[in-house]
Amino acid sequence: MDNNNKKYRNYQKTEKAIKDSLIALYKEKKDINKITVKELCEVANISRSTFYLHYSDLISIFESVGDKFVESLKVMIVELAKSAKFDFPPYIKKILKMINESNELIRIGLSSEYPLIYIENIKDQLESVIKNSPVFTNTKYGKEQTLAEIRIVVSGMINFIIGLIRSNEKIDVNKYTEILNNFLVRWTANLI
Repeated sequence: MDNNNKKYRNYQKTEKAIKDSLIALYKEKKDINKITVKELCEVANISRSTFYLHYSDLISIFESVGDKFVESLKVMIVELAKSAKFDFPPYIKKILKMINESNELIRIGLSSEYPLIYIENIKDQLESVIKNSPVFTNTKYGKEQTLAEIRIVVSGMINFIIGLIRSNEKIDVNKYTEILNNFLVRWTANLI
């Protein structure tokens, strides 16, 4: 077990070194397209083969952060769908804390052209999870109305969070948990 823990810690240290190096290089070059894997490996003090054990390219670093975000939202939706009572705050706090931890890296990703495609992919995945949730398949409105509202809410929430990230400030977890919770409670109460 100790050997597995050591491997995991080494893996986490390498992940951090890669991400920290990407942030440092971006601050220097101000353009993600001017950063190479070779430079990143030199700054992170790792081999290219080690980099490729973690990521397929630079963009996949941003994708991994986005994937964690989507997975957290999926867990929230699935867990909330299991209960009759919507208790959003614990999930919202977890998501906002995760965003704060990766804020600088996410901001860099949002500065390039590629993330626009990836953000649309996140929205599509979330829409799919929400619209297939049993809670939302039996609403008091028709399927078309419910799907339109889900699409609007998902896009709005993602764009709202992107705006917070682009503000260049650490997100006030308690403040925005309350704001997002109030909105989600009103919306779901009206919908169901």
